[in-house]
Amino acid sequence: MPAHQKENRAKLDQAFKNKNHSVIINPELDEWYKLGFKGKDIAHLCCNNGIELMSLKNMGAGYCVGFDICDLAIEEATNRAAISNNDCQFVCTDVFDIKDEYHSKFDVVYITVGALGWLPDIKAFFAKVSALLKPTGSLFIYELHPVIEMLSQDDNLAAHPLQIIEPYFKSEPYEDTSGLDYVGKTAEQTTTQYWFVWKISDIITAVIESGLNIARFIEYSHDISQSHNRNQAAGIELPMSYILVAKR
Repeated sequence: MPAHQKENRAKLDQAFKNKNHSVIINPELDEWYKLGFKGKDIAHLCCNNGIELMSLKNMGAGYCVGFDICDLAIEEATNRAAISNNDCQFVCTDVFDIKDEYHSKFDVVYITVGALGWLPDIKAFFAKVSALLKPTGSLFIYELHPVIEMLSQDDNLAAHPLQIIEPYFKSEPYEDTSGLDYVGKTAEQTTTQYWFVWKISDIITAVIESGLNIARFIEYSHDISQSHNRNQAAGIELPMSYILVAKR
């Protein structure tokens, strides 16, 4: 996270001084307009540095709260919101431990790229999502497609683009101690981290079992992870990302 901040923080601070600044573009933006977000109360789980939530606030969202376990990410988001007079709130917590005071408070719970892979229990996570929603609330996910997890990433130059190196039905999480920073592209020794690859069926089933009804599910052939540029450039249209909208 410190390398990430060093690389990108000043640029984002400057950009968000413009009260109309947004990092949300199509096709995501179009889906937000279909759902409706202006005046809506939004919780962003695993929000990282909060720029997507701040973008929705700039475009007219109501009460906005971001939650993330990383204290440095929350510090960055809080500071940026303060200097840009953006009225988002950010809370440092494990998403499984979000306090009951936030239950039934939100019109939309928002999940963005790189969130679901950190979660060891997908069913418990979506149960928490459901608890946070108002009786007429919605879930909005824009995430990495699990099919792309089968392919080599950009830093694996020994593998050919589109080469399948991992199974889709992977039962154990990946273990990593490199601490690779996704913006600065630098590695630092860190504690062991675990990355869980959830199948689309895992995600859809967990959403349904949480009491939500799937309204839209759209798959895309573009990468939103910043890790599969070579695979996208190869020109074979595979599912690389998706948007899922669910409602009570």
